Order: sequence, then C-alpha cells, then structure tokens
Amino acid sequence: MQAIVQACRVERWDAEVVGVISNVPEAEGLAFALTQGIATDVVDHKSFASRDEFDRALARAIDKWAPDAL
Repeated sequence: MQAIVQACRVERWDAEVVGVISNVPEAEGLAFALTQGIATDVVDHKSFASRDEFDRALARAIDKWAPDAL
C-alpha cells in the first residue's frame, strides 16, 4: 500500500489513494496512511459471525469512499 501511495505521487499516476481499510486495528499501514492525510477504517473480521457478514461490512466501508477502481 505504501508503494502504491508513493508511486501515485512520485510518478504522477492518474490515481489517488483516498482510503485504506484493514481488518487489523494495529496495522502499520493505517498509521502510515494517517501520516499521509489518507482516511482510514478498520473492519475487524473477528467482530462478525460469518464471512458473509464481514464481506458486506467491508463492501460498505469501501463504498463510502465511492471508488472508481478497486
């Protein structure tokens, strides 16, 4: 994720990372994203009774940033 963020900026890709999601609240990528001014979210898979419930919550988290690419 860090390499993608940096490449977007340094190589001037026609793209921008606007959000980072992790299922691990302590993930280093979340801290990095925050230092770069990128929004973050955590969807902890342990909080859900099934994979299907987790997948739906993850999709909602992604959709809130209205990405045009995944």
